[in-house]
Order: sequence, then structure tokens, then C-alpha cells
Amino acid sequence: MFTRQYLQSLSSPASFARGEAYFRDGSVGSISREADTFTAKVRGSSGRYQVKLTLLPAGDRLRCTCPYDFEGICKHRVALGLAVLHKFGPQLQAAAWPDSLENSPKVLETALRDTAADTQLAFLAELLRARPDLRQQFLARVAPAGAAGAAPPVAAAAPAEATPDSISTEVYEALSDLAFDDEQLSEHAEFYEDYRYDEGDGMLELANAAIAEVLEPYALAVAAAVQGGRLAEALRCWIGVCEGAAAATEPADDDYDLFSYEGYPQHVLECWLNRLSELGVEALLETRPFAAAETEAALALLFGRYPAPAPLPAYFQPLLHGLAHDPATATRLLPLLEQRPITTIDLAHVLLRVAEVLADDALWLRTAEEFADQDVTLTIQLLDHYRQHHDRPTLLRVLSQWQPRFYPQLNPYILTHLTPAEDEPLYLAALEQRCRNAHSLDDYHELKRYWSAARRQQFVEEQLALGSRSDAGLLFGAELLAAENRDAELLPYLLRHNWGWQRTSPAVLALAARTRPNECLDAVMEHTEALLQDSLNGRGRDVYQRIVSWLTALNAFESLRPQVALFAAHLYAEYSRLSALREELRGARLVRVEKLGSQYRLLPPTSKEDELRALMRDRQQAAKSKKR
Repeated sequence: MFTRQYLQSLSSPASFARGEAYFRDGSVGSISREADTFTAKVRGSSGRYQVKLTLLPAGDRLRCTCPYDFEGICKHRVALGLAVLHKFGPQLQAAAWPDSLENSPKVLETALRDTAADTQLAFLAELLRARPDLRQQFLARVAPAGAAGAAPPVAAAAPAEATPDSISTEVYEALSDLAFDDEQLSEHAEFYEDYRYDEGDGMLELANAAIAEVLEPYALAVAAAVQGGRLAEALRCWIGVCEGAAAATEPADDDYDLFSYEGYPQHVLECWLNRLSELGVEALLETRPFAAAETEAALALLFGRYPAPAPLPAYFQPLLHGLAHDPATATRLLPLLEQRPITTIDLAHVLLRVAEVLADDALWLRTAEEFADQDVTLTIQLLDHYRQHHDRPTLLRVLSQWQPRFYPQLNPYILTHLTPAEDEPLYLAALEQRCRNAHSLDDYHELKRYWSAARRQQFVEEQLALGSRSDAGLLFGAELLAAENRDAELLPYLLRHNWGWQRTSPAVLALAARTRPNECLDAVMEHTEALLQDSLNGRGRDVYQRIVSWLTALNAFESLRPQVALFAAHLYAEYSRLSALREELRGARLVRVEKLGSQYRLLPPTSKEDELRALMRDRQQAAKSKKR
């Protein structure tokens, strides 16, 4: 019977006192009850722990995910026990075993002989944890050789063959007991604090390490069995792990919400399949021949466990896809697969593999058409099939059907394998999308052949509005204006944007300067002076390189070269303390200097340059007056 006194007898005085304090301050979360099992999360000093109490006729069992390993049960188990007694009554007793259950020595011997060793050991472990008196006897019995009263060693029973159910239970319990909190995650990192503040997937990597510890023995067992040709043995383990992982809907704790997006079972199953792939299991299944009897036993196990018409779980796809490489196995698989609905693209790929191996074109086409909407790679394979068989009408149908869904992948296919004459709207839609994405002027020139003036104007205005979003977008907008003979709008278009920080602005300046050279130079001079007067944002080699790139673009125009040279000389003299600016001006050959020892000196201006400087000054002042 489970009582406060019994609970106190299981723990040390210190653990009981601290557990009682936990109970009183509300550290025990919501208690869920299923028959004689009570479960709750208990908040401890280092996080929350999953605690479970199970009432048993032979002695109650208390489990906790904390690392406590001292005398008696931990404080978290005490807290849950007290909370259960408070909520459900001061005396609790497990449901009694049926009175009719025989318990004679003969029945016991039969049960010991017929019960798997792992089941017996699990029962013994539960009993020893719950009964201190039996625990003491057991520890005395297994004391090291030479200890007082040590008994001679007893030969261990041969391990029983693992079943999918026993493996599933082991995996479920191990995964459900994982607590992804600081205490457990830190065990998998040498410098844990680096992971705590990692904005990437650092914490998930640590969680994967904990999951890997659970899965690794089973993955190695599957790999060894497949390598040895024991397919049925491998499948028993595979089934058990996958079913256990699917049943473990959540870990004991997930303090960092690592599995809130895809879910805990799905993540664990991905880890499982990835590990099998790393161990070469998938490659072995694709190439290794298995005995016919072994293959038949494995298929009977799998399809017997998931009888038709229930769908087959998708996590067996790598297994079946690999086995289908053998024509005999593919022939055996076909009716088994057709008896049940194929609901996922993973299993559809198995059926497609079977169709390929058996050269069943009709089956392949039916399956590919049905699942083309779920996998663009399959869609392209389907298109290739119709193209190679010169079935252009069906090719066009599939392209029209799935281009809106898979346009990033199908547009290149359309532009490579179709002509406008076959389906002009489809071809032009693909060409326009590429033109937008790649900022391709060549594509625009081709589109102009089909578009009206109004349609061209609409497209250009859309791109002009998007010009500020990227360097390439700014240049593309300018190229479109030039292509539409709207050169007068180029400089205002550039000045509307934060062009000083756009790396394509020199190219836009070069386009605008074809019709408005002096205004472009005035804009550059004004912006440069304002930038260099800003001691916060107008310093650094990157800034100076941008200034030089604008001047270099304008220096390509013969009519502007003298003015560019004068302005560059002005910058060189006026900002003599900005040595990096001077280096960039010299490197671009925008200033005329002579070297005297280790120093550079500007060459004196000519009389013509003085006259030009005066004209430039007058023009700038007039421009400023006009702005006012």
C-alpha cells in the first residue's frame, strides 16, 4: 500500500524534507493518471524532471529523469508521491492480481522457462527498486569476489531474441526519458555556454547527440544484420525503432523548443534514417543480394505487421526502394504495394522503382502523373519521358499544369525545350519570370517583340519601383529606361535612390551622362563634398573607392575629362589628410602628380584649367540658386 510512511521509508531524511518542500511550494506540475500510473513534471534546482509513480501489487515503482544516484529515492520522486497522496487519497493500492492466478512452484518454473530473459530482468529491476529489503539481498548476492558472504557466480541466461515489440518499448522509454534541458545538453558539449548563445543549430546538434546515443546500438545492429544477409533480423530492429520513435510524441523536457516545428517523432525518425545512410545500409540494400527465403521472411514480417488496406509507414521507403533493385523482389513487391493506398511521395518512389525494374511503362506513367505535384524532380522526369517519346501535346499539358507550382525549375525547361510557336503564353510567362529574376536586358528585348507599348510601360514602371531593393535592380531599371529611349529620366531616377551606396551607380551614371553629362558631374561633386564633410559616414577606404568609381565612370566621356581632373585635383589638395583617398585617386590616374622622394606633389594647374575651374564654380553656384 502506498502511504506517506511508505514513501518516507524509501528516501533519506534529507531527500524527504526537500521533496516535501518542493511539494508545498508548488513545484509539482499537473498530474496525469492512467490506471495505476501517475505522471508529472517536477521543477528542481536545475530544471524540470519527468517523474512517474506506478502502483504495483508486488511493490510500487517511482522513476525520475534526474541524475540522482545516492541513498534512497530523490526529492523529485518524494514531491510527486506527496502530491499524489494529497490529490488521490492518503492510502493508495494497486489493483490486485486475480485470485484465480495459479502461483504454484510448477507454474513458476514453467513461466520462468517460457518468459523472455529481458522481461524477467525488467521485472526484477522494478522489484529491486521498489523493495529495499530485496535490494539489500540482491546486492549482497552480487558483491565482488572476496567480499564477505559473496556467493559463487551464476551463469547468465542466454539472451532472448529481440522482437519488434520489445525494441519498440525500449526505444520509446529511452526517447521519452530524454530531457533537453541545460543539465542533459551540457553533457554533450565541452564548452556549453558557446552553444547556449548560438543563434544557429548548435543546441539542436547537442540534442541530436543525445538522440544518437539512444539509436546507435540499434543502427549498428541493423547494419551488421544487413551486411551478414540477415534481412529479417534487420527488419525486426528497424520496425521496433521506428514504432518506438513514432510513439514517443515528446521528450521529458524541451526547454528550448527544439522540436516545436517538425515534431519530436519526425525529427528522431530523420536522425534514424540519416544514421542508417551514414553506415551504408541504404547502399547495401541497393546492391546486396539476399537469399530468397530471407527476403520472403522479411516481406512477410513487414506486410503482415501492416496488413492491407492500411497504408505502409513512409519510414520503410529506403528499405523497400533498395530491395526493389532485384527483379524477383520487385515482382513480389508489386502486388503487396498495389493492395494498399500509396499516400506519400516516398512510397510512390518505391512503386516507380518497381515499375522501372520490371519495365512497366504504364505503371510508371500512372504513378508519375499521380504524384507529379509533390516532387518537381519527378515532374521533370515525366516531361523528359513525353519529350523523348515525341508526345508534344502531353508535354505541353504537363508543363501548363505544373508551371505555376514549380516555376523556378520548370521555366528553364520551357525556355530550353519549347518555342513560342508551340505555346506563346507559356513561353512568354517563363521568359518574363527569368527576365525579372535575372534582370536580363536580352530577355526584355525578346519580350518587346510580343508586347504592346502599354504592356512594356507597365513592366518598366514595375521595375523602376523595385530599383532600390538591390544593386542589380537599380541598374536594370536604368537599362530599361535607356531601352525605351527615356534617357532624360535616367539622372532623376538615380537621384531618387540612395545611389551613393549602390555598387551599380557608376554604370547608371555612365548611362545618364550620355545625354546630361554636366548635370551628372555636378551631382557627383555635390554628393562627394557632402559625404566627405560627414566625419561619421564619410570616412574609410570603401567610401573613397566609391567616390573614385563615380569619377572614373564620368572620366570615360571625353567632354568631361578636364572637369573630372580638376575636381579630382581639388579633392587631392583639400583633403590632404585623407591619405587613403589620395591613394585611390592616384591609383585611378585621376590626378597628375610627380613623385619627390617618398612624397607625391600635384602638378600646378594650367591657365586653361583655371578658366575651367571658374566656369565649374559658376555652374555649381547657379545650380544651387536654382534649387533654392
